Amino acid sequence: MVEDTKQDQKIFPFPASGAPGEKEEGSTPSRLLIIDDDEAVRLLLKDLLEESGYAVRTAKSGEEALQMIRISTYDIIITDLRLTGMHGLELVKEVKDIDPGIDIVVMTGYASVHSAVESMKAGAIDYITKPFNSDHIKMVVQKSLERREYQRLAQEREFYKVLSSIDGLTELYNYRYMHQYLKLELERERRYKRHLSLLMIDIDNFKTYNDLYGHMVGDLVLRRLASILRNATRGCDVLCRYGGEEFAIMLPETNREEALIVCERIRKSVEMTQMIDEKGNTVGNISVTIGLASFPEDADNKDDLIDNADKALYQGKRAGKNCIFLFGAEGKHSQMREGIVE
Repeated sequence: MVEDTKQDQKIFPFPASGAPGEKEEGSTPSRLLIIDDDEAVRLLLKDLLEESGYAVRTAKSGEEALQMIRISTYDIIITDLRLTGMHGLELVKEVKDIDPGIDIVVMTGYASVHSAVESMKAGAIDYITKPFNSDHIKMVVQKSLERREYQRLAQEREFYKVLSSIDGLTELYNYRYMHQYLKLELERERRYKRHLSLLMIDIDNFKTYNDLYGHMVGDLVLRRLASILRNATRGCDVLCRYGGEEFAIMLPETNREEALIVCERIRKSVEMTQMIDEKGNTVGNISVTIGLASFPEDADNKDDLIDNADKALYQGKRAGKNCIFLFGAEGKHSQMREGIVE
């Protein structure tokens, strides 16, 4: 039976908009499913939780509950462990297989707390002992909803954190992330006395290309180039859109000679890729010029490494484009085209 005695409860501070788990006025209420083969218990819990503003459904067996879960979504399931037919522990496992995101609370008598603990090992988040009281039930449900809300907010924060580091058009990392990553990675390479190479890549004559084919085709080309760069690099390499038609690639634990191989693979792949517009029509091909600088040979800090790779890039632009330029240790540059360093 449900007793109506009061219990001391911790009071948690929440913002004015309400505690996590509470629904704002006009929003969809949290969905609960009560499972018990005792009709009196089902109705009692249904009335109690509906008074708190929840949308409550009931099922008299594990089998019926599984059917309902397959066609509808629920935030919390409250189930008795001693059910006719399927045992509650088996039900917990089945529910978690169908929807790992559902929170499950089990109900049990004092004599079967061990079974409740086993249910929690299988995926339940809490248990209620019979006879239970109304305040305890409300508290367990509220705590579960608060936990779900905290998880959602944490996921949102992580999502927007990632989103703030991603270029919306190419889905590569952006300028801001590049500077953050390069600073940390250089510290790691310095600590372990390893190399890092930085590639600065620019599409040749892109303004003319945009004027000729339009900015929509230009955007398609930028996305296509991002795909080429992904295919030409390793999973541990960090690819960024530096700005406009300029890209940057950071190659951890990669020396200059190894980076040159990557540069030429990229340059040839771009040169040989046929570009198409949104209607599938072929448009003009593109080429890229690549500037390369390596740590620690060419620079010992982030800003100098970027600056030197950029200098090599623009030296390549002045030399005729569609080539690779290396920044030398003494400020000299070498040109590479068709795999030959001149």
